Amino acid sequence: MAKEYYFIFYSALAVILLIGAQMAGKGRWREEALSFGSSKGLLGFCAVGIMLHHMSQTIYFAGEDTGILYFMVDIGVCFVGMFFFFSGYGLYTSLRDKPDYLKGFLKKRLSSVLIPFYMCNFVFILGSFLWGYEFKKGELWPYVTGVILMNSQMWYIVEIFILYLLFYLVFRLIRNRDAACILYGICVFVMMVGSLLLGHDTKTPTLGLWFHGEWWYNATALIWVGILFARWEKQILGFVRRYYRMVLVVMLCFTVFFYHKTMYMLQHVGYWYEWDGYAGYKEKFQTLGIQVPFILFVVLTVVVILQKIEFGNKIMRFLGSIAIELYLIHNLFILYLPIRNRVFYMIGVYAASVVTAWILHMMDQKLIGMVMKIGRKEKL
Repeated sequence: MAKEYYFIFYSALAVILLIGAQMAGKGRWREEALSFGSSKGLLGFCAVGIMLHHMSQTIYFAGEDTGILYFMVDIGVCFVGMFFFFSGYGLYTSLRDKPDYLKGFLKKRLSSVLIPFYMCNFVFILGSFLWGYEFKKGELWPYVTGVILMNSQMWYIVEIFILYLLFYLVFRLIRNRDAACILYGICVFVMMVGSLLLGHDTKTPTLGLWFHGEWWYNATALIWVGILFARWEKQILGFVRRYYRMVLVVMLCFTVFFYHKTMYMLQHVGYWYEWDGYAGYKEKFQTLGIQVPFILFVVLTVVVILQKIEFGNKIMRFLGSIAIELYLIHNLFILYLPIRNRVFYMIGVYAASVVTAWILHMMDQKLIGMVMKIGRKEKL
């Protein structure tokens, strides 16, 4: 049975994470624990974790025995939370430390997400067509433009694009940083509630309508948490380092507590508690109210651990460099890779996704470089 060999994927993730890991000595701390260089590799690890999450869901929803992969079915949201947290942290630290950061913000930030989005979207649509997907009348154009997502896993880029725009507008218009942080938090909250009220997509076969589905809002608050963390970083880290063992134990306890509460809510209440005539808003808010703290404590526990342990190696740095493309393209192979044996299927998804993401990343970087040069020529 394939399920007997699923442990190799956990083993592979552990090896990727732990190779080259180093612990700071007694009384010492990693001063660059949350820097771009450190977080990039960690997000590469999160990207392959998200892939395992999606493959586990595929096996589970096919009615097959997931074995030890069952743990991954509902845990992917924590990896997504890491992406949101470090996006928020990076936005604010750049604003804080770089003079005139917002001047070139739109071109730099938006091109870095829009170009990979449309490149991966084109490859996904082309690949789907070559693998036999038949487009219905009027279906292709919305997919090409991204107005409706053919690959619903691309929702993250749509949302981060909007969140980047909101960050630019809020912090450009409001000079008081505390007031701007509060207003940005309100905007994030409105996005989350609005998405929750829209319910699930029942109109498209790809679940591609924007902001329909809990994946659009259950981890979004972490971008605001990242901003707040960066705003009061010195005070927070000062407290964490002073009471490190106590803080770590408390964080772990809260993580375990909210994990069990979240699993209970997902299995007995959940976001899909709805039917014709009943939207299930109460159940959605109840589930969200438990799941958000779970994601929060997972991410903050990782942040606390990072103060002492450095995770980084060539594999993580490579995965980090192609993380966006890996995130966006792997569903193509999950859907269409023609391998029956689940272990070989999952290995194939990883291999095909990494190679394709690497090629797309090189192309994306050239296009992004061309866009950035346009602005420089205009200045000259």
